[in-house]
Amino acid sequence: MFYVIMDLEWNNSYNKIKKCFVNEILEIGAVLVDEHLDVIDTYSVIIKSQLIKKLSGRVKNLTHITNEDMRMGISFHRAFAEFEKWIGNRDCIFLSWGNSDIRVLVDNFDMFCGTKKVPFLTQYVDLQKYCQDFIVNVGTQQIGLVNAATEMGIDVSNCNFHRALEDSLLGLRCLKKCYNRDHLHNLAVICDDSFYKKLSFKASYITNINNPKIDKSKMKCDCDICSAPMKRMSDWKCINQSFSAIFLCKNCERLVTFHVKFKEYYDRIDVKTNVTEMKKTQDAENES
Repeated sequence: MFYVIMDLEWNNSYNKIKKCFVNEILEIGAVLVDEHLDVIDTYSVIIKSQLIKKLSGRVKNLTHITNEDMRMGISFHRAFAEFEKWIGNRDCIFLSWGNSDIRVLVDNFDMFCGTKKVPFLTQYVDLQKYCQDFIVNVGTQQIGLVNAATEMGIDVSNCNFHRALEDSLLGLRCLKKCYNRDHLHNLAVICDDSFYKKLSFKASYITNINNPKIDKSKMKCDCDICSAPMKRMSDWKCINQSFSAIFLCKNCERLVTFHVKFKEYYDRIDVKTNVTEMKKTQDAENES
């Protein structure tokens, strides 16, 4: 088994056919390693845009790729034909920092090749999720590549950030800090139909309180002081994608606003709650 750690840089461009802005791949960078994480080869190429003549100022500032660099680039089809040839007939697991690059890759294959499946993509691991399991006190918030490398004790002072090959090599350095072959292989997903369906699914907040996917048990509030169940004193309101209601703790004579959000993903619903203190009252608003 081999691993390909891949990174893409892209430019946000207007697509006249889709009549909307899309992310067009500007640069591919990848490093091919064996199961000992020894580097076999690297791949790096800039792609000539099919949609625009000039790069956005933000992209130029981040990547330091110039319009001339882009105009001298090769076509999308040639770039990925050469990339596939570079991979050869090796059995590979592909890795990228977060799945945004893979989403953009699929969108670009759809735009320029008329297929929503990437031919060389067979197995995939989200390197960001893999590494985050080994970083202490990072929580569930997604961590960026540079911050993750810093947390792992990697010196990033000489890194050229936001260039595809450099970021791929930095991803490899992060992987080396926490490499466990069996764990990595267990996390690898087969890039079948369900993989592409999950990838294309757009996560969204549930804002209809009657939606059967809502777990109503998550809409109960216990006092964070005495742990007693609190009594709901108002109807639920949906504001800014969050359900909110007033709750009363009789023991503490305390009113709070309880907020709960339900975010639906392809295979799960995440629930986040928080409490806002309202006021104390001697008679608990005479509610009982």
